[in-house]
Amino acid sequence: MLRQIMTASKDNSTIQLPAEFYGMEVEVLVFPLSSKRANQNDDILNNFFARHLFSFQNFTFNRDEANNYE
Repeated sequence: MLRQIMTASKDNSTIQLPAEFYGMEVEVLVFPLSSKRANQNDDILNNFFARHLFSFQNFTFNRDEANNYE
């Protein structure tokens, strides 16, 4: 999957596809985004990650405990 947000600057714009898409049938959807909506999406993501910060600094992994099937 590829999601690309760009600003159209000419009558014709080009969307570059990854090489793994070559030879495949793809669907392209184009619709305008308001700058307000784009900023809201950024704020939502930033707030999500700010609320879900985890520190793994003191984390220890016990392989024997993790593989205990009893």
